[in-house]
Amino acid sequence: MANSDEHTTKAESMEQVIALYYDQIYKFCYWKTHSSVDAQDITQDTFIRFMDAAQTYSDIENPRALLYTIAQHLCLNWLKKVPPDSLDELCQNQEPAVEDFSDRSVQKIVLSTAITTLPDEQQEVLLLRYGQDLKVGEIAEILGLSRFQVMYRGRGALRQLKKVLKEELP
Repeated sequence: MANSDEHTTKAESMEQVIALYYDQIYKFCYWKTHSSVDAQDITQDTFIRFMDAAQTYSDIENPRALLYTIAQHLCLNWLKKVPPDSLDELCQNQEPAVEDFSDRSVQKIVLSTAITTLPDEQQEVLLLRYGQDLKVGEIAEILGLSRFQVMYRGRGALRQLKKVLKEELP
């Protein structure tokens, strides 16, 4: 009977992890792929791999960090398979979402454009820190960097963004 209770508890905790982090992981994957279909596929694959890991390793200390690490690797694999020309086309053919036409739409567009001028490593740190609200230690774990490297990239990105935004906004 104890084994059945243990299985029920694991299933409930897995449902909680999915409910807590699914949207965040999807947004991260979408940012990396610029494709809702591919982001959905990668997000689902992320949670499948996470569940496999949970069955193999009974004690996962930081599920969020593990999920982002898995998603990061899957997105990198996806990017390796996409021909460079189609990535350029994806970036150029992106239609703004309906919510981008709010009162602050111009600021959002300028900020998004400014962020794309940053190196990928800095963009990633900014997305994880401010877009996904992760802590420096979690980002370091996900990206396989030291906390110092994460902070350095983040500060450099913010300095560069300030510089670019001063030029763009009067």
